[in-house]
Formats: sequence, C-alpha cells, structure tokens
Amino acid sequence: MSTNLSREKREKIIKNIQIMREKLQEDTALVTTLNEIENELKRKKYGLVWENHEEKIDKEIENKIPVFEEDKTLEIKKDKSKSTNFIIEGDNLHSLYLLEKTHKNKIDLIIIDPPYNRGLNDFVYDDNYIDKTDSFKHSKWISFMHKRLIIAKKLLKDNGVIFINIDDNEFAQLKLLCDDIFGEENFISCFPWHNRTSIQNDTDISINHEYIIAYAKKRRITNRRLKSSNKDIWYELNDFVIQPKETDSSKYSNPDNDPRGIWKADPFDAPNVRPNLTYEIENPITGVKYLPPKGRCWRTEPEKYKQLLEDKRIIFGKNGTSKPQLKVFYNEVKMKGEIRNSWFDADTYDTSTNGKKEFLSILPDKKIFNTPKPVSLYKEIIKMAISPKVKNPIILDFFAGSGTVGQAVLEEFRGTDASFILCNSNENNICKEITYERIKRIINGYQDQKGYNVQGIESNLKYYILKYIDRYNREDEGYYIVNELSKYTREMVQLEHGIDVSDGSIQILFSDEDVDKFANNDDQVKKCKIIYLDNNALITEEQIQKFEKNNIKFGYIPEYYFEKEIMEIEQW
Repeated sequence: MSTNLSREKREKIIKNIQIMREKLQEDTALVTTLNEIENELKRKKYGLVWENHEEKIDKEIENKIPVFEEDKTLEIKKDKSKSTNFIIEGDNLHSLYLLEKTHKNKIDLIIIDPPYNRGLNDFVYDDNYIDKTDSFKHSKWISFMHKRLIIAKKLLKDNGVIFINIDDNEFAQLKLLCDDIFGEENFISCFPWHNRTSIQNDTDISINHEYIIAYAKKRRITNRRLKSSNKDIWYELNDFVIQPKETDSSKYSNPDNDPRGIWKADPFDAPNVRPNLTYEIENPITGVKYLPPKGRCWRTEPEKYKQLLEDKRIIFGKNGTSKPQLKVFYNEVKMKGEIRNSWFDADTYDTSTNGKKEFLSILPDKKIFNTPKPVSLYKEIIKMAISPKVKNPIILDFFAGSGTVGQAVLEEFRGTDASFILCNSNENNICKEITYERIKRIINGYQDQKGYNVQGIESNLKYYILKYIDRYNREDEGYYIVNELSKYTREMVQLEHGIDVSDGSIQILFSDEDVDKFANNDDQVKKCKIIYLDNNALITEEQIQKFEKNNIKFGYIPEYYFEKEIMEIEQW
C-alpha cells in the first residue's frame, strides 16, 4: 500500500476508518484489517515505499531450523593463543538469524559488498537472476536488503559502524533504506570511490566511480573537534565512530635544521575577532607591522606570542620578510592525527583493476571473480572505524565474495586478537573454492604469479556449513528436537566465543553423564581450562571442588541458542 498522501487526505481517511471501526465492532477480522490500514497510514510520512516480497527461504524456515555444522577437514590452526576466524557457507539471511543469537551487540564493524542489481546476472532472487525488464527489480532488491540490514543493525555494538558498497543503480534506494533502519541522524557519509582510471568509449559517459555508504549504530555528536584540548581523550572515546588518520609526515620538513625535528608552517591567525588577541606584530627584519586579517585574530595573547618568538616558534615566511607563521612540529601532533575526508581516490586506495591483480596473485589458478575490491580500500575502512584502543575487534562481512575483507583484517591486525566472520553462499562452489581458498593461502603462505614466496599470516580458521533440521518429524515418534539441536550447540559456543574446543582445554558438558565421565578422567581435568555446562546438567559439590582445585573456570550454555524454536515446537 502506498502512503504517499497529502496530510489532509491522510487525516480524512483515518477519521473514516475510525467511524467504520465503531460500526463494525463485531466483525473482528474486518476491524483487524482496518487497524492495519490505519497503522500503515500513520507509520510513514516520508521515505522509501516498496512492495514487500517473500523469499522462498522465508517459507522454508517455517518447517526447518537452520543450524551450523563444522567441516573439520577445512580447519586451520596456527596460533592457539589467538581468536578464531569463521567462514560460513550458506544463505546469508539464515546465517544472520543464527549470528543474532551469538553476536547481538558484539560486532565492531560490518563491511558488505551486496549485489548491485544492474540486471547483468549479478542479483539472484529465489534462484533466478533479476534482469532489467523485471518491473519489480527494485522492490525485490530493497526487500532482500531490508531483511538483512535489520539484523545487521542488531549485531553492531553501540559504537559499531557499517560500510556498504554500491553504485548508481541502487544508490538512492539504499540511502533511503538505511535512513529508515539506522536513522538519518546516524548517517556518517557517502564516500565516492574512484574505482577505475581507464575510460569507457562505448557509452554516453564513462562511469569511473562507485560509492561506499557509512552508518553508525549510534553516532556521537559532541566532542568531535580535533584539537590539542581533546587529543589525549580522542582514542579513549568508546562511542567515537570515525577515527582520525595518521598525520602525514610528508607535509613536514626541516630547512633550518631545527633540533626539535621536522615541522611545517601554519597560519598564526585564527577565526573570529577578540580584542585581547588583536595587536600589532612587527617583522624583526623588515620592520613591517601586521594586524590580523579582517574578521580574524591572532592565536595567542601578546605575552604568549613573545615566548613563542623567543623559542624560535615564529617565522616570517621562507625569506623572513612575510607575515608571522607558527612552527608546528611533527612530533607534537603525530598522535593527534588528521581529520579524514570523504573521498577514496584511486592513487591512494587502488581501483577494481588492482583488486583483480591482487586476486590473481593469490589465486592464479582460479577464474577471475567479478570486481573484487582492493585490499587497501578495506584496510583504510578498518582504520577509520576501529580505534587502536578497541580490544579483540570483530569484523563481519555477510556478502563475502572473494574474501577481500578477511584478507584485510588479517593484514591490518597481524599478530593481534582481532577476528572476522565471512558469510557466503556456495553458488558454483564459490565459498570453498574461492573465499576459503584465498584465506587459507593468506594464512599458510603462497607463491604468487611471479614465483615469489609470500609468507603466511598465522591465524586460526573454522569452516561452518549452514544446514537445516526438521521442526516436526512426524515419521519418527521418538524424534526429540532438543536432543537433535544439542548436536549443533558446540558450533554455537565456538562461534560466540571465538574458540576451538577440540584440544581438550575447553569442555562442553550437556548432561549429568557428561559431567561424571569428565570428572573421573584426571588427564582431561588437568588439561581443561574452561567448562561450558548445560543448565540442566547436575554437578556435585565434590566435582565443583575438584574443578576449582584445577583452576577450571565455569560458563553456561545459553538457552537463547534454540530456546525460541523449542518453545514454538512444544506449543505445537
């Protein structure tokens, strides 16, 4: 239903609905329908209106429960002391449903590169490619994205950020959609990316850009000014969304061999007119006297200026014959950083061509993946969004493609406890053969196209496959859904905590029998550091004392993994 109505017409319709509802009180179904119409009319005054489309996967989940199953043959273990990364193969909407159980309010940064819906076999909806002639092409795409972005917002921390790649085709729709989901006040910027330098000659105009739209879950408005008074707390602000970039040392030099190091000349005048900061400054060489430019004042009061002059912090141009300038030393400002701008230029952050070259350098034996993004682009986004003060950040990409985000995380956070979660379908075996294979080679090392050996980045990786179990197994009278779901709890615990439970240092105990068996095995007890215990499993005081004596910590398997599904089935 369209809600693009004038205010007067809207109010008239609502008034008539109220009259009809009073007259039709006994017709419950009709009253319910009238309520729905009224709510829809009141809900939206401005924004994106689209036809909602139900995906096949929405119907499938009515009778099936999605779960994760680990493929142990694809596991990579390099450093047991570090967090584990995850690749998830399967429909990303159902993967997000499960991630909502394990990672609600836990993700620091989301970077996604969704289908652009150009009508060029780049957007699959219900197993069919959407072409240019489909009259519902935009509404299908919006409906598809809406379901996934709603969950994405829930996954972000309060100071989390999402960056979304898009081009002209769905840019306008995406901006309005994100305004609706994240809130217009949380819009950070639209970053144009200069994605190609070559010129297309077979079109009216050569399109040499794409966009990256960024939203915060909760954008901070106050204390945003970058200056000396807040430089010490800048990185301490937990809710500060975009971090300053490193100060560019190339702008600094030392032509006078100042022992304090490289410096640059900044204007000595400042905005506004203040009487105490308005006075004459005489050039000591030429004798020319200067007042601040019209509408401005000097940076300091006269006494402070004299101190700066004596300290040789004031210069008068290259030849000493100009107006006063302030020496700013690199060592004094490098930690403060510089405000970023909203432009990703090709020279600094590379192009789509660079992305293809990087891909082929790692996977020369694979078919070129369409338009992989350059690693430098995503590394810059990571530096923008995650403060150096953040411990163990988690980065999510639920349109993982060739795995560029995973590589960027490994390179940017080399040797730290940062981790990533990549979700990808396995259409044409892309998840195993491309996404996983790329990350595997980055971790293990590889030989590039030129024959050079590239050293690996030691890390840990688990590979999960999305599968489904029946909600109601009518053929099996002994079918017990709780027992069936418990088989996949191990994967959820590993995913939520970024851990590996296969080496014996972490135990997951579901029943009294599991507890007894473990407690009676002294070798296992000595090796164990953490126990995750099911809430229904009984543990004796003697067993608790034994575990505590061995410095074993306790955790509990949360009921929220599959509680909702179990309650729905029990009610059925």
